[in-house]
Amino acid sequence: MFNLIKMDFYRMLHSVSTWVILAITVVLAVFAVSMTETDIQAMTEDPQYANEQQGEVDGNEDRMIGISTTANPEWVDGDIEAGELISTQVSSGLLVLLCVIFTAMFASAEQKNGYVKNIAGQLPNRGMLALSKLAVLAVQLCFLLAVFALVTALTGALLWGGRFYLGSVFSLLRFLGVQYLLHLGFASVILFLSILSRSSAFSMVVGLLAGMGTLVPIYSMVNKLVYDIQPDWKFDISKFTLDGNVLMASIGAAPGTMVRAAVVGGVFLAVCALLSMAVMQKRDIR
Repeated sequence: MFNLIKMDFYRMLHSVSTWVILAITVVLAVFAVSMTETDIQAMTEDPQYANEQQGEVDGNEDRMIGISTTANPEWVDGDIEAGELISTQVSSGLLVLLCVIFTAMFASAEQKNGYVKNIAGQLPNRGMLALSKLAVLAVQLCFLLAVFALVTALTGALLWGGRFYLGSVFSLLRFLGVQYLLHLGFASVILFLSILSRSSAFSMVVGLLAGMGTLVPIYSMVNKLVYDIQPDWKFDISKFTLDGNVLMASIGAAPGTMVRAAVVGGVFLAVCALLSMAVMQKRDIR
């Protein structure tokens, strides 16, 4: 198993896509913070726009289709906390898209270059192939999340100077830990779909659609169906989905919300890891 992980790490480090995704992560972090500054300037010039933005912040658990970030109107005149800024950018789903793209490309690349076929016959348990890839993805995701958060904070410090401050380190680390589990859950889903379909395009499209909130209408239909059956039950299926919890698990979320999000991420990770191993073990390697 250790040798498998070493080989997958070698493939990751020598893959062009790894460094391209890392570069895109840096660019997106800078771009997102720059757009936040543009948003703040717009609110400064237009109080009505600031009121509209305040309404979006107050109702930030309502998921919309697409990727968007909402600057806090309090940032117009007040100080800006690093943790809140990072939370705003990560919860928008930007990092989910990068996670989906990299996972799909990394998981499917070996199907094209013959790597699996050459090594599978030497393994008593081919399911370890899936587990080793997931281990490498976990390290890569940790690195991407750290880089995204660091570049976001540095860009914020350059733009706002003394108005920008660190805040609670514990709250920030708690937020990043929960989001890491959720994003790793996303990666495990994409890994499973890539192994099952043998297609990076299919798994990537599914992941991108989910990450951009296009499943919201389906969630609404499910919620309405449950409400019609049991009106007294305040059921919301998005509370048990990865994309829903990425949005809701902000740095200021209640402890119960953060615990639920961590559990959802862990459950998706465990289930998809087991399914990926099972498919890899049963399938004939081509």
